[in-house]
Amino acid sequence: MENHASKRMTWRVIAIFFTMACTALSSTIAYAQTQPTPSPAPTATPGGDTHPETGGFDPSKLTPEQRQALQLAIIKTSQNPVGNIAVVPFQNNFNYGFGPYTRFQYLLNVQPVIPIMLSPQWSLVARTIIPIVNQPSSAAPPICASPAGCPSTFGLSNVQEQLFFGPKTKPGGLIWAAGPIFQFPTATPSSLGSAKWAVGPDAVALIMPGKWVMGALVAQLWSFAGPPAPSNVNSFLVQPFINYNLNSGWAISAAPVMTSNAALPGTKWTVPLGGGVAKTFKAGDQLMQLSVLYYTNVARPLAAPQTTLRVNWSLLWPVKRGIDIQQLLQEAQ
Repeated sequence: MENHASKRMTWRVIAIFFTMACTALSSTIAYAQTQPTPSPAPTATPGGDTHPETGGFDPSKLTPEQRQALQLAIIKTSQNPVGNIAVVPFQNNFNYGFGPYTRFQYLLNVQPVIPIMLSPQWSLVARTIIPIVNQPSSAAPPICASPAGCPSTFGLSNVQEQLFFGPKTKPGGLIWAAGPIFQFPTATPSSLGSAKWAVGPDAVALIMPGKWVMGALVAQLWSFAGPPAPSNVNSFLVQPFINYNLNSGWAISAAPVMTSNAALPGTKWTVPLGGGVAKTFKAGDQLMQLSVLYYTNVARPLAAPQTTLRVNWSLLWPVKRGIDIQQLLQEAQ
C-alpha cells in the first residue's frame, strides 16, 4: 500500500509540472508570435550610450542567427553554477527504497542563487539551500501494521549557505570560483537533521566549449559547535555535471551528487548514476527551465535511497548589469 501511495504521489506531481510546462510553452508560442521582426544587424548606439547595462549594445538589433546564439549563451550561463544569472530552483526529489525498510522519501530543495558584482573583475555568487523533507518512519513493519501506525515526519532540515568568489574569465577559458560553505542547525523537528554547526570550503570549476557545459563542484563540511551527544559532522560532496545543448532550448543533462559521510557505519559513500533532459523556455517575459532526471545509487549506506526521480523547475533572471553581449556571442561559438 505504501509503495502504491508513493507512486500515485509521484505521478500527481509530474502531472502538475507537465501541465505547467505545457501552459508555459503555449504562452511562449503566443508571445513569440506577437514580437516584431528584429533589425538586420546589431550596432552600438552612435553618439551616446543609451544601453549602459549592455555596454551601449542594442540587443533588439541582433540578427536571427545572433539571437539564437545569444539564447544558447544565456542557457549555458544558467547551467553554470557561478554564472551571471539569478536562479531560483525548486528541486523535487522522489526517493525510492529509502532506509532499511525501503520506504518513500520526498525532499524539496529550494536553492536561490544570487550573483553579486564586487568589481568589473570579481563577483560573488551566493547559493542558499533550503531542504524541506517528508521523512518516512524508521519503525519496523509490525509496528506500522499496528493501530498506532508509523506516520512520516514533515519539516525543515539543515539550511546551507554556499559562497563562491570568482574572477572574470576570457571566452573559452576555465571558469572557477571558491569560498566557504556554512551549515546551520535549523532542522525542525530536530530528527530531520544534525544539531551541529558546520563550516568548510567549497569550489567549482568548469568549461563551456561549443554546446557543452561541464565541470564539477566540491564541498567539505566539519562541525565546530553544537550539543556533544550527536556525531560530529564530517561530510564531503562532489557533483560532476555535464550538459549538451540541443536546439530549441533542449539539453541532455547529468549532475549526480556523490557524498561521503565519515560518521556513518559501514558504507560511507553514496554514488548515483543516471541523467535526463532539460528544457529552457519563456512564459510571457519569464525565463524558466524544467528538467527531469533519474538516478540509481550503485553504492549507498542504508540512510540513502535506492533510486531518485528528480524534477527541477527553475526561474531564471539574467543579470543585466555588467552583461557583455559580444562576449556572450563569442562564448556560444
